[in-house]
This record gives sequence, C-alpha cells and structure tokens, in this order.
Amino acid sequence: MKKHIPNILSVIRLLCIPFFVWVFWAGNRVAAAGVFFFASATDVLDGYLARRNNWITNVGKILDPVADKLMQFTVLLCLTIDFKDDDMFIIPLALLILFSLKELTMMVGAIIVMRTKHSVVASFWYGKFATAVIFVLTVTMILYPHNAVLNAILCGLLIVTILFALIMYYIKIFRGLYGIKNFENMRRTKE
Repeated sequence: MKKHIPNILSVIRLLCIPFFVWVFWAGNRVAAAGVFFFASATDVLDGYLARRNNWITNVGKILDPVADKLMQFTVLLCLTIDFKDDDMFIIPLALLILFSLKELTMMVGAIIVMRTKHSVVASFWYGKFATAVIFVLTVTMILYPHNAVLNAILCGLLIVTILFALIMYYIKIFRGLYGIKNFENMRRTKE
C-alpha cells in the first residue's frame, strides 16, 4: 500500500483542479494561490517519496506529470480568461500558448520514445526548474494581477526557461539517453 502513496498524492492534485477553479472564480485569490501551492507541494512530495523509497511506477511516471500539467494549464487558462478585458491580456495568453506548445512537444517526444524504445520518459531537473518558474509566475499573477512590470519580467524569465527546457529535452532524449538521432533513422528501423 505504501508504494501507492505517490500516486494517491497525484490523484489528490487532480482533485485540487476543480477546487482551484471554484475558489478562483469566487474571487478569493489568496485561497486560490493556497490551493495551487498545496497542489504543487503534493507534486514535490510525491516525487520525493517515489525516488527516496523506490516507489517509482510506470503509472506514476504518467499520472504525476499529467496531474501537474493539468493543474498548471487550468491556472493559466483561468488567468487568461480573467485578463480577457485587461490591457495585459497578452501576457497570460502568451504563457498559455507557450506552455501548451511546450507540453505538446514533450508529449510527442514521450510518445516517440515509448513507441521506439518501449520506455517511459522520466522527468529531468530542467523540467522541474521550468515547473518551479511556472509556479512562481502564476502565483504572482494570481496575487498581483495588475503589476505589469513584475509580470512582464517573470514572463520573460518563463520564456527563456521553457526554451531552455525544450532544448535540453531534445538533447537528452533525441541525442543522448534514448539514442534517437533523428526521425529519419527511426523510420529506417521500422522498415
């Protein structure tokens, strides 16, 4: 039973999503930030417990990032909708689009690895760093939605972080760890 604690924490994080939406739209930004903080803390805790106690499972390798990304996407979507009539609408919209592109790219890469190498891609430090930057930025935007300078600086930092994470992901997955050199080599091995 203990082996499933990280997966249970991921499920709790999934359950935090509708609660965050409810609190956010009720207008209590401090409570919304608290729910997001709690969900992010479960992400850190489940990863720590899984690695420390060797409770890593293939289900957890999929469930953990799905719960994490759905939570982040929900927060960014709520912020984008909330800013729709604001002069700073472009910041959360750009973040939502960039975040979605990053996650789509990483999902396609993970599917390629699963199909070619029959392995589930584990998370790396640069992905965790990008997650931490997203957390700081979104909490800042939740608590200080009209601080244009602060949000612009953090948005720039996030763009650099996400681009760095994508480059590192490409190098690690397609050039290193899984030995996938390019898509042409993958097609040749299938034929």
